[in-house]
Amino acid sequence: MNAWRAVTLQPTRPSHPSLALWVAAVCVGVIVYASLQPFTGWVAPEPPVRYFLWYWGQRWAVADAIFNVAAYVPLGAALVIAWPRRWSLKAKIAMAIVFSALLSLGMETAQMWLPTRYASVRDLLANALGALIGAMLGASLIAFKPVTDWASRSRNELIVAGRSADLQLVLLGVWLFAQINPAIPLFGATFHPGQQAAFDPAVVIVEFAQTAAALIGIGLFTDLTMRKRWMGGIALVLVIGAAITMKTAAAQAVLKPLAWDEWLRPGHTLGLAGGAFALMVLFWLPRRAKSVLAGIALLSGVIINLLIPDLITSEAPLSLFSWNYGHLLHLNGLTHTIVLLWPFVATAVLFWRFVVPSAPRAIPYGSAPDRPHKMQA
Repeated sequence: MNAWRAVTLQPTRPSHPSLALWVAAVCVGVIVYASLQPFTGWVAPEPPVRYFLWYWGQRWAVADAIFNVAAYVPLGAALVIAWPRRWSLKAKIAMAIVFSALLSLGMETAQMWLPTRYASVRDLLANALGALIGAMLGASLIAFKPVTDWASRSRNELIVAGRSADLQLVLLGVWLFAQINPAIPLFGATFHPGQQAAFDPAVVIVEFAQTAAALIGIGLFTDLTMRKRWMGGIALVLVIGAAITMKTAAAQAVLKPLAWDEWLRPGHTLGLAGGAFALMVLFWLPRRAKSVLAGIALLSGVIINLLIPDLITSEAPLSLFSWNYGHLLHLNGLTHTIVLLWPFVATAVLFWRFVVPSAPRAIPYGSAPDRPHKMQA
């Protein structure tokens, strides 16, 4: 009986770490979006234009190289960790570089059909270098057993069990990434240039409702990612603190002096206070109730924004930035799209995990059934 209990309680480690797979999938999606934005104006290159691989006399800038290297570092690291455990370390590194290079080659080739983009062999080499750096970093993490053991132990002790919890953790990282755009409010998808309408009652009400709903949604989402309630409170404080710090630092770095504090307006400030007060009560609800309320709050934040005209196309104007560089345009569009789509994806994940009942799985003959984890609210 004790032997059976030991086998039952021993967790099985998947051959493909789901957290690394989710990170790799998100990295691929971000790279594809950033590479092919704005997805319009496709025109076949004229006959005199040579394939970009055979043309080395292309423009080059240090900022371009740094950006292209950094963009592929997370992908290379995630791929090395996500490959099957039975592969050798050299095979994992090689396959991560090959996959990343092929992805970059496909994106650069597609850019030849976009007049607003510029295909460059130097970008391809920079992407491959970034993948190599990331692959070596991932290999170092795998080889350094104390780090992997600590990460695995922390994951099991702090985060709720299941592959969907890994997706929740990645989605929190994606939400934080979107906060690096300082011209988008902390919990909003729109931007109001100038302070003329900041104290207008209608604007204050809309911004208060949208900010409070979004804070409640991200707060409950964070709480549902953690294993225990007190961990959810601490995690929420850390997430919001990191978001505000990132937003403030980015605003001071890339916005003009007169616009650096535009992301925090009176309506947003009141919404933060109202949402924080509501969370102190909602944290005590059961997980299923919190997941439903989180989805309602997240979607309400987007629906409330629809009261503001031209939401989908109201990206922050580049005239507010002190750094008028090409990659800033792509980052502006990428983060705006993330802010718009994130509530829908997060709501779907919460309903999939906590609301929709899971179908019973057939247990193969001779295998030990998984003992259900005791979920704490």
